[in-house]
Amino acid sequence: MALHLGTPVTALPGVGSETAKDLKTLDVASVRDLLFYFPFRYDDYSRALPIASLRHDVTATVTGKVTSIASRPSKNKRLTITEAMVEDESGSIKVMWFNQPYLAKTLREGTRVSLAGRVDAKFGGRTLVNPVWEPEGARTHTGRLVPVYSLTRSLTARRLRAAIKAALPATVEFEEWLPREIVSSVGFPSYPQAIADIHFPESGEALAAAVNRLKFDELFLHQLQYADVRRQVAKRDARRIAVDEDQLKTFVKTLPFALTPGQRRAAWEIVKDMANAHPMNRLLQGDVGSGKTAVAAIAASSALNAGFGVAYLAPTEILALQQHAAFCRFFPASPVALFTGAQCLVREAPVSRDELFQAIRAGDVRCVVGTHALFQGGVDLPDMGFVVVDEQHRFGVEQRRALLDSDPAPHLLSMTATPIPRSLALTLYGDLELSIIQDRPKGRKPIATFLAKGRDRKAVWEKVREEVAAGRQAYVVCPLIEESDRSGAKSVEEMAKSLSKGDLLGLRIGILHGKLSSDDKAEAIDLFRAGQIDVLVATTVVEVGVDVPNATVIAIAGAERFGLAQLHQLRGRVGRSDMQSWCFLLPDDLTKAGEARLRAMVESDDGFALAEKDLELRGAGNLFGNAQSGFPDFKLATLADVDLMKTARDHAARVLENDPELARHPGLKEKVKASFDRVHLE
Repeated sequence: MALHLGTPVTALPGVGSETAKDLKTLDVASVRDLLFYFPFRYDDYSRALPIASLRHDVTATVTGKVTSIASRPSKNKRLTITEAMVEDESGSIKVMWFNQPYLAKTLREGTRVSLAGRVDAKFGGRTLVNPVWEPEGARTHTGRLVPVYSLTRSLTARRLRAAIKAALPATVEFEEWLPREIVSSVGFPSYPQAIADIHFPESGEALAAAVNRLKFDELFLHQLQYADVRRQVAKRDARRIAVDEDQLKTFVKTLPFALTPGQRRAAWEIVKDMANAHPMNRLLQGDVGSGKTAVAAIAASSALNAGFGVAYLAPTEILALQQHAAFCRFFPASPVALFTGAQCLVREAPVSRDELFQAIRAGDVRCVVGTHALFQGGVDLPDMGFVVVDEQHRFGVEQRRALLDSDPAPHLLSMTATPIPRSLALTLYGDLELSIIQDRPKGRKPIATFLAKGRDRKAVWEKVREEVAAGRQAYVVCPLIEESDRSGAKSVEEMAKSLSKGDLLGLRIGILHGKLSSDDKAEAIDLFRAGQIDVLVATTVVEVGVDVPNATVIAIAGAERFGLAQLHQLRGRVGRSDMQSWCFLLPDDLTKAGEARLRAMVESDDGFALAEKDLELRGAGNLFGNAQSGFPDFKLATLADVDLMKTARDHAARVLENDPELARHPGLKEKVKASFDRVHLE
């Protein structure tokens, strides 16, 4: 039977109904799916050596004849040992397998085999311990760079590897979709060759070329998708919001603080953009505490002054409550509304959903702060001119794209406090204009950060007591203990109980985690803000949206479990006034690499510098851990592939300059269209 990309995996040798079920849990049903199931690493068994040259701790492939083989129980009888002798022209070597007694029947005397593994001298002379094996000449599991895949249930590495190798002939059906001039100019392998070589490369060079080709594909497509967004946005009409300098100066004078140069520059870029006939699509990037909300309020004042509606979207109810309170302060004479799944307010007054909808339709309310429920609850904001998306990477792509679908479209300002090196930001946010606030409000002191290991913990709790005695407050942040406990309730409640009976006995301790109801969350934050809670023990639900200037200490338990950006966000909960603040990192299990990352936190409180440091320390890893979840969901490309990103961006720009609608590149156009909805576009 001829194999095709659409052929079910059950047509492959060794893939029966049970294996097919296992593959189904990996979303693999066809040969095409299987070929897109990439390895996560490789065992290098490409070094073939004669047996006589093998030494302790050498990893290699040897080929020879089985001269003896037998299984026996170990001395403690807890496992079975299978021992064999294998010889080639140069000599012989002992081979041992644990708990694989069937090999004594499979590898009979006289069988010629290829073995790959590590030589160990601790078993009485040179011994190949638990090597992988296959018949001589097969070269699927030995004698090469051997792919290693994630497994599930009863699926074995040997079976999966053999199935993928059997599927390789179908790679010829993959169509080359990159323009020929790019493939040749960069020196990439063809698309079918790259797919084959990422599974079974003939050399390290072939593997590197295949990985680079497939990474480039992701990044190049990413840039074309952004270009498509830019093109679609440019075709839409927007409500022009003329720049009224007198109004802007008057509004800025009402602010209770002086703007930094960075805030002024960003606000000016935004209001100028909003004066255009096409919708603004801009990202405001600023470190924690840099004053992004004030910049958004300046732009909102411009839209409201022109008679247009304003919507402010927050990713969590806590942040929505926080920003609603902030906008009420910024616009003391305006009926600023709050709309979440749990409550509706017009300023401080509770109202029903129907009452709020009616007030919005009548034009009595033109500024609404809410969660994504705002655009799912049937709220129709007439004449909406300006939308702010706070912590934009936490919104789903469909939610974000929907904001620009109306006609005329609103001007869209996305905001993020996740620090990204500028070299990456311009590529990662290819469809957005970029404004960056580099400076901080005057009077803010650097946050003193300490790594507290072992016995240092006592001093941390003494510092918390000292600050509380001086009238200040503190946060204690707990990680998830178990993946199943997504709310973090278990770790928070255990920590609160332990502290209240021990190091912080006598202090007023509150808790905040995901299992609390909306009312209980709001009450905990209100009590903390009012100074009726001394220490708030919480999960990362406080990461954004909890702004209590009187809090001067944050202790982060299990600090090694967090990415640098998330740690930096958490640290930003303190240092929000002119008082000195402290951040204590309390790791549970610290590796050398983990300590290097936490030391970087101690040495710098500049989010952008930390982003560069994390890139240096973690290389091609996930740069910011879970906090980075909103970035493109690439299979292979990472934020460390800066040079490849730039190459992809340059080639995408050249292709679009000569063929803006991709009319001369139908394969490319189809690829963009097919994958558009599967990639995060912001």
